[in-house]
Amino acid sequence: MSIEEAHERICGQCGAKLAPDLRYCLQCYFPVGGAEAARPHVELARKTETTHRPDPTIVFSPEKHEEIVRRTRTRKRAIISGAIALVVVVAGLVAMDAFNRRQRAIKKAMAREQAALRELNLMTEALERFRSDVGRYPTNEEGLKCLERRPAAFTSNNDRQSSNWFGPYIDNLPEVDPWGEDYIYHTSDGGHSFELLSEGPGHGTGSESRFRVISKVSY
Repeated sequence: MSIEEAHERICGQCGAKLAPDLRYCLQCYFPVGGAEAARPHVELARKTETTHRPDPTIVFSPEKHEEIVRRTRTRKRAIISGAIALVVVVAGLVAMDAFNRRQRAIKKAMAREQAALRELNLMTEALERFRSDVGRYPTNEEGLKCLERRPAAFTSNNDRQSSNWFGPYIDNLPEVDPWGEDYIYHTSDGGHSFELLSEGPGHGTGSESRFRVISKVSY
């Protein structure tokens, strides 16, 4: 056996060949000399309170620390205040939108009511002019259409007025009311009086309807 082989050592952990002067295996870092060789290292590690070494270039400053804490607290307050402001703005926008929609609905309803009353007045005036010429109001069979065109089978209460249809008595006869329903025209005494109405948004009929017109004179 050569001197080189005699001094050759083998790691008991991983089996790697070790140099004579090594205290730890370079492959697995296992102590070469066993527990006795590792004891000084273990004792030194026990005496060391921590392996953390503070950076000597960093100097603790109470004023700087307080500034950092104050800045963090201010940032949190700003975030919370911003979130609250955002919620308030969104709630205000929602409330404003609901209010505007309600106002538009009210204005639309008022515009429809005014249009219905205006059309009822126009048709009432046309019916009065028709009666002034013909001597009666249109019958149920003739309806409101005879305000625009002379009926084919036209009769009058007075033979002398049978040819006194001088219409049209209205330029544009409304086909339906502002709510899309037909105007209701009714006469029950051969054209001596009439009732003209719109059912309106509540579909009210008869005397409870707000959009109801009757003849001024019954004869």
